[in-house]
Amino acid sequence: MRQITFVFLAVLLVGLHATHGQKIGDFVFAKLPQSYQLYPRAENNAAEVPIEGVTSNKDISAISLRITRNGAAYRWQKTLISPTIPFATKFFIPAELAEFQVDIYSFKGKDSTLVTSSKNIVAGDAFLVTGQSNAWIGPIDDQVYQGEWLRSFGAVQKPDNYGPYNPADTLWALAIGPAKIGPWAAEIAKQLISYEKVPICIINSAAGGSVIDWHLLLDGSTKSPIDGGNIMYYKALKSGVLSKVKAIIYRQGESEVSENGNNLWGQKFASLEFKYKKYFPSVQQVIVPQLNIYEFKNLYGSQAREDQRKMHSDDPYIKSFATVGTRQFDRLHYGNEGYRQSGLEAARIISHVIHKKTWPAEIYSPNIQRAYFASETERDKLYLEFEDGQNLIATKDTSIIDENGKTQKISLSDHFFWDKYNDNSLGGYITSISVVDKRKILIQFKDQYDGNIIGYLPNYHKKFVTDGPYPFAGPFIRNQMGMRALSFTAFPITKKDDSVYDFVSSPNPVTQKLTITWPKYVIGNLDIFNMRGDLIYSYKIDGLKLKEIDVSSWTAGNYFIIFTGSNGEIFRKRLAVIN
Repeated sequence: MRQITFVFLAVLLVGLHATHGQKIGDFVFAKLPQSYQLYPRAENNAAEVPIEGVTSNKDISAISLRITRNGAAYRWQKTLISPTIPFATKFFIPAELAEFQVDIYSFKGKDSTLVTSSKNIVAGDAFLVTGQSNAWIGPIDDQVYQGEWLRSFGAVQKPDNYGPYNPADTLWALAIGPAKIGPWAAEIAKQLISYEKVPICIINSAAGGSVIDWHLLLDGSTKSPIDGGNIMYYKALKSGVLSKVKAIIYRQGESEVSENGNNLWGQKFASLEFKYKKYFPSVQQVIVPQLNIYEFKNLYGSQAREDQRKMHSDDPYIKSFATVGTRQFDRLHYGNEGYRQSGLEAARIISHVIHKKTWPAEIYSPNIQRAYFASETERDKLYLEFEDGQNLIATKDTSIIDENGKTQKISLSDHFFWDKYNDNSLGGYITSISVVDKRKILIQFKDQYDGNIIGYLPNYHKKFVTDGPYPFAGPFIRNQMGMRALSFTAFPITKKDDSVYDFVSSPNPVTQKLTITWPKYVIGNLDIFNMRGDLIYSYKIDGLKLKEIDVSSWTAGNYFIIFTGSNGEIFRKRLAVIN
């Protein structure tokens, strides 16, 4: 039988009163596990379960904890206590697909009495989901995971999960019924449970139709009224997972796109990211799915998607993936098959960045790295280069039947644009689109293209407006695993012989001095971020081939080196510091 570590702490709990704890019989408990509670695991794959309280009954001399695992005897521990003197004790449970129960007995001499029981306790990982309706709505069909290994805290607030939140709603439960988290989050949890073989907690604080300003109502306040981002903070705090939340999954932005106003989403998200780092310090990653293409006539939709793509490219704290091409898209929401697809795609990324599992590069949406002409005299051929490991597919045409029974044919060439809003198509100037060298797209133009930028995917669904009602159906650039490429906007075009800004960093790993070299003198910005996305080092390069950096005082861990050349090209390397 696996042993469970039990530690008794004789510490004084100052100020423990009935008004600050849970009164059960002769006891007032300041800390007591709830039935169905998930305790976040630590690095040793175990979770601490604390029990603290006091009794005023002078005849009670001890308490005893009887712990069972999956209904079988696991541990029995008796501890002496003194009336009116607070006690504190804790035990540890392993993170595994097993449920624990603790029965607390009080002793008067040799006689024992059951005080309370906490059932179905588990250890695992905690995640927070937020955003607007696509983050939590959807019917619960028989394929939505609602098993015993998925837990949640608090209830959905009718009708759209807005605040102010009821601070008395602090119950743990299976993620069904009043603790419903929606089909998308349930699928993320289902996949993570299958990968990690541990229970998962998802606390969903999304609100239908919410704007980013609502989520920015986050200042760590737990005083009523509790609203906006403070709802998520309050739930994380009261549930006990705040110090060990692994990631925040943020799916929002449709409201800003539909408003047809100036694009301020990226600027506001930068403020939200700052708050997430402050109030959720344990979070290692924020997952931000890139917005789909909607029917709302909007000049700035493509720029909001570009903000999300750039965050994925430049900010190690943020990961994104494309939602275009998700199944069962109804112009705004999805059927459950679509939510399951999107949940799987999010879960694989979480598995890679949080749990460090090995996955192929193609679990990520292809993300453009360079756009270039082979030379100044070959401007009729444009190369779009994506990351290493991508094996691209360029679907030529898509045919759909709209709600009026009319067949609509759309070409991939229609989805490339020459302006900064992705509003003016290059479709009439493109003769062919093909894949070369697995990770490059070759666009052949009828004539020399004199532009210096290119965009991919429209700002809104123009065909819907002009040709009848049907969701945006592509076609798309995708990889062999089916992940669609991230939309991009106003991406700079260079010439191949100008693209010599890639650098070499050595040694790697490094302990004292890092040397970064380029093949020729370069101009640009050199930035180094830690894994949380905090900027650790920044330097403006103005005609250098070599730069040395003293890293001897840096905290050991992984970092990202990002060099942005004066032509807009971006190059990235991972760095390990082992001081």
